[in-house]
Amino acid sequence: MRRLILALLTTCCISAIAQESCFVLSVQSKTDGTRQLFCSDEIDFIDFTDGAMVIHPKKGGEQSFAKADLRWITFREDRHQAVDLGLSVKWATCNLGGSAPHDYGSLYSWGETSPKTNYSEDNYAYYTQGQYQYIGTNICGTSYDAAYLLWGSHWRLPTRAEVEELKTLCTWTAEELEGVPGYRVTGTNGNSIFLPSAGYQDSTERKEKGTSGYYWTGTLNRDMPSSAYNINFRGYAADWSASRAYGFSIRPVR
Repeated sequence: MRRLILALLTTCCISAIAQESCFVLSVQSKTDGTRQLFCSDEIDFIDFTDGAMVIHPKKGGEQSFAKADLRWITFREDRHQAVDLGLSVKWATCNLGGSAPHDYGSLYSWGETSPKTNYSEDNYAYYTQGQYQYIGTNICGTSYDAAYLLWGSHWRLPTRAEVEELKTLCTWTAEELEGVPGYRVTGTNGNSIFLPSAGYQDSTERKEKGTSGYYWTGTLNRDMPSSAYNINFRGYAADWSASRAYGFSIRPVR
């Protein structure tokens, strides 16, 4: 069984590299129902010992799951594609919550992992008694990162520095894709992604949909902890910050 699992992982990794995607191992606990996702190209090997399944990541360390606590294990292809723009990270081809490059996708408050209908301070998970709760200066790849939680550990929010790369090293061209306005962002290697003008939401009002786009980074504005940095279509600047309670788009990176 162990040799079979390893063979499957190796085969999938080769395929994944060619397609800039990977296969995802999903493990769910019986005890609390939590699910953990692992990208196949990040796994060195899986060991089955007496009473446990142990996952050994390539970066080192290990994660053990008691067999008695395993509800189910699945192995599926991650169909979210990544594009190499010649930058330090690869960018997803579509927004979180979307299924195509021109889909607006879902909106998220900073640090929350589910979309909602009301993006106000009073409805923000990390605003209590008139104060914004501190959840970190960089939430990329943490439990507060919607991309990491929903797409798996190989995806995450971009950092402010990575968004700055997108701004300064790429060419931005206004474009419509399938009738949806946005920007074509082209890297120095000629590859590109499309960012739709999904607008943003303040309280229950959707604003600037079809005219502008706002995309979260995972970086907090330390000088104004109620705000986090984003990139938007008002100059594409990565040094813009906005209220964490707003509903913005997320474009994952890996």
